Amino acid sequence: MNFDYTELIKNTYNDNVCFNYLEHVGSYPEGKEKFILKGVKNIDVFTNEKTSEIVLKANFPYYIQGHNFRFTKAGMIEAIQLSSEYLNLNLFQAEMKKFEFGSIIEIDYNVDEFLMNHISIKGKNTQPFYTNNKLTGKYFEDSIIKHKLYDVGVNLKSKLDKAIRDDLSNKYGYDKAKHYLKIENHYKKPEIHFKHRNLLVNEVLNDNFMTKCKEDLINTYKTIMKTGIVKLPTNKKDLNAGTFPLIVLKELESLFDFNSEELIKLKIKSIPESILTKDDKKARLSMMKTNFSKIRKANESHYDITSKLEEVKCS
Repeated sequence: MNFDYTELIKNTYNDNVCFNYLEHVGSYPEGKEKFILKGVKNIDVFTNEKTSEIVLKANFPYYIQGHNFRFTKAGMIEAIQLSSEYLNLNLFQAEMKKFEFGSIIEIDYNVDEFLMNHISIKGKNTQPFYTNNKLTGKYFEDSIIKHKLYDVGVNLKSKLDKAIRDDLSNKYGYDKAKHYLKIENHYKKPEIHFKHRNLLVNEVLNDNFMTKCKEDLINTYKTIMKTGIVKLPTNKKDLNAGTFPLIVLKELESLFDFNSEELIKLKIKSIPESILTKDDKKARLSMMKTNFSKIRKANESHYDITSKLEEVKCS
């Protein structure tokens, strides 16, 4: 687990910023200027004469290595040190205004199938994303944090040329036949989320803080309401027209907190005897009980990857 996109801000009142490695992009009102710091992928740099501040909008994995398939804390430190030297600034003393922390996980399902079974987080807006009519990402967002799940293969294909993807296969073990999921927290207001004002880069890179980020990622993921709690019958004859609706109902139980067996029993009992006699109702109840017995609920969704996340180390 490690960092991805970050936004840094630093007061430059006592600094002598070096512009030799910056390429000017544009000027904006109130003393704002935009530059790029060139790397494998560029960093956007904004300066403001009036406030004596510099802002970096940086994806450090892409800046230093051109991708984020594998990235380490050492790589993050190297990228920040390099950009500090180019700018003649100590960016380890910059404030981390926004950042992403997460991991790429190999999963056992097609990513679209996995995402379809991750429904919602209470109190957060759910935003699905599609590529060529295929579900490739899902975000759960409020004003402070955005929890992101997305298809790594699709993302790499859209951002990287084939030569770099081939390099990922040779050097990092990327296999396009496998299913990779990126899971991360995008902290839009980390000072509120972590109750820590002026959170500096060197504090974020501390091992204890990274462990806190890992725990937070896992705990956020756990709050996702998931389907896939029903264990499908292994015998083909048990997957009949009578059991399919019950499988759907059992899945819905986990989302809407109701007891489908009890509701069906009540409905059968409420039918007038002019339509269904007592014996008819008894037969229907017996048939329903038999069909429900073919369906078992697990303690957790088989799409749940909490255990995989717990195994990943902060590196």
